[in-house]
Amino acid sequence: MSEDGVQAGHSGSFEPRFVSRVPGWLEGTVVGAVFVLIAVILWLVMQNPGPLVVQVFDDLRHPVIDARVKCVGPGGKEFVGLTDVFGEAKWPGLAKGAWRCEALPPPRFFRNPQEGYATVIARKPATWVAVFERPGRAAVEVVRPKGAVRAALAVRAVCDGGDTWEARAGVLDGRATLWIPHGARCRVGLVRPELPRTAPGPVTDSKLSCDTAPCSPEISASVGEQVDVTLRPTPEQWAQARPPPEPDSP
Repeated sequence: MSEDGVQAGHSGSFEPRFVSRVPGWLEGTVVGAVFVLIAVILWLVMQNPGPLVVQVFDDLRHPVIDARVKCVGPGGKEFVGLTDVFGEAKWPGLAKGAWRCEALPPPRFFRNPQEGYATVIARKPATWVAVFERPGRAAVEVVRPKGAVRAALAVRAVCDGGDTWEARAGVLDGRATLWIPHGARCRVGLVRPELPRTAPGPVTDSKLSCDTAPCSPEISASVGEQVDVTLRPTPEQWAQARPPPEPDSP
């Protein structure tokens, strides 16, 4: 034995602590099967259908919120939803093939639904875009008679063709916005309210009482145009059109 503790005539050697007793051909088979499985999974992922996306915009390419979208696909399956703040309604994982979609804008657009088609394929989104022209609008100011009690009076636009829109004027500023179909001839007048204060929209009563309440001359607005209207009721007209007090909220 040498001074450094190594026996003479025996060189140092390394022996692995763990030695596999599995045959090499079996290890190769397992590794190959793993790679095949990964390839199959990747192929299946690549075959997943892309989402179906319906976009609803106005003529200025601004998103239209709360448009109702309905899509019918292969096999008759139907999906319904509302557009979000980006003007989109979307559904992932639908069946591949042609889908027929219908987009109906909110009532203030006074428009019928549009219909279009989109084909769902693998990976890429299927997109259909619907565009609606903006309605006109009447910015109404109701001038409160001096000394009259403040109230949220109702104003209504009645247009040829029977289209209507009713809203309440603000208690403090006496202002309201009425949506009207662009190009239509309309009149605006003070009315007894048909709708709750928080629910402006079209009404069933398409009449104005211009003999007993103030009305505007005939007005018309083009796409997206605003027309200013001022109504000046007398104290008697104000009192007659004043809605009853609303119950206190619980």
